[in-house]
Amino acid sequence: MNKAEIAEVYPGTIADRLGLAPGDCILAVNGVKPLDMIQFQWEWAGEEVSLEVSGKGGTRLHRIEKAYDEGLGVRFEQPVFDGIRRCGNRCLFCFVDQTPPGCRESLYIKDDDYRLSFLQGSFVTLTNADEADLRRIESERLSPLYVSVHAVDRDVRARLLGLPKPDRLMEILKRLSGAGIEFHFQVVLCPGINDGEILQRTVDALGALDGALSLAIVPVGLTGHREGLAGLCPVSGMEAGELIRRIGPMQEKYLVEKGTRFVWLSDEFYVLAGADLPPGESYEGFPQWENGVGLVRGLLDEAEEYALPASLDQERRLTLAGGTSGMKALAPLWERLRQVKGLALELLPIENRFFGQSVTVSGLLTGKCLIEGLQSKGLPKGTAVYLPETMLRADGKLFLDGMRPDEASENLGLRLVFLPQNGKELLAKLMEDLEAIP
Repeated sequence: MNKAEIAEVYPGTIADRLGLAPGDCILAVNGVKPLDMIQFQWEWAGEEVSLEVSGKGGTRLHRIEKAYDEGLGVRFEQPVFDGIRRCGNRCLFCFVDQTPPGCRESLYIKDDDYRLSFLQGSFVTLTNADEADLRRIESERLSPLYVSVHAVDRDVRARLLGLPKPDRLMEILKRLSGAGIEFHFQVVLCPGINDGEILQRTVDALGALDGALSLAIVPVGLTGHREGLAGLCPVSGMEAGELIRRIGPMQEKYLVEKGTRFVWLSDEFYVLAGADLPPGESYEGFPQWENGVGLVRGLLDEAEEYALPASLDQERRLTLAGGTSGMKALAPLWERLRQVKGLALELLPIENRFFGQSVTVSGLLTGKCLIEGLQSKGLPKGTAVYLPETMLRADGKLFLDGMRPDEASENLGLRLVFLPQNGKELLAKLMEDLEAIP
């Protein structure tokens, strides 16, 4: 059932002038019932458009004359209107399967929808892409796509994805690449399964595709709720260090052959190995930023753009908290702050008791983790605790477990302040808050 439901109407737009409101549904554009935002935009792109809408006042038809590039001016509840395509795989490392009860409902949805890959940059396996899907991708030029490969060895990939038999991923990628479609790839590295020679074959095969833009290698994430995941183990510091040593020659090879380094490691490998992060320019614009590739380096470089004062007019104290790996990775930033005379820094790494101690990133801390982690610190009531905004979802309103920031703040008796991911803005926020303290 198609349901292009409007969530928000922007002031001064066509939608606003038509009197559209949240809760109204777009039934058809030029007589076509759109299945998703992509199809909606195809039909909307014109100077004369008919729009059939249903709402509290019933169904009505609007005939609209507009500029070719003028938008309707709405935000839809979902980018796909006929339902998200669910993942039918049984991946060995599936994080959803490792998520305990008590999180927001959206965290238990396994999506594998190529349309969301194009629209939002979410990774898909393409195991559910049929001939009609492939033709649509080709004809509508849905590019780039973000594809989870894990291994090009058919048997290893089938094992990792829990497929009853090997799929035809490389055949599909070669076909789409030949049609001009480009890709960003990812490999979730599982020691002893898709590393070593298997990984090298994967990098080589993907790098040979004309449409290959980038490949991110990320370590497998294992929570404390990983029942049935026998045979999987986390990446060790030694393994991370070895991979870092191997990635340099790979990047040099592709820089010569493709004009890009092509393959990158996520920041977690450098944290695990205790190694320095590569320089910012080596990430070539951070094509896999959202996958944690260069996220820390980008933040540190942004922070360098902010000139910290040499000293403060009076002594101040900053209390910062976050995931254990995140606090460690940002050590250069903390060291810069310590150079400011009159500023005392208190760093509070928070252990993830919800997902397990092996999960160390700030973005997976819950409200309950925060409460449990800070209650034992003996902080005076009213203390401002600065946290990364990556802990919040749903437009900054909720933690992963559905708890609101104000609930956590009231429970702790502390003032929780969330810092932006941009390094320059982060420091500006800290300094602004310090100046506001009487």
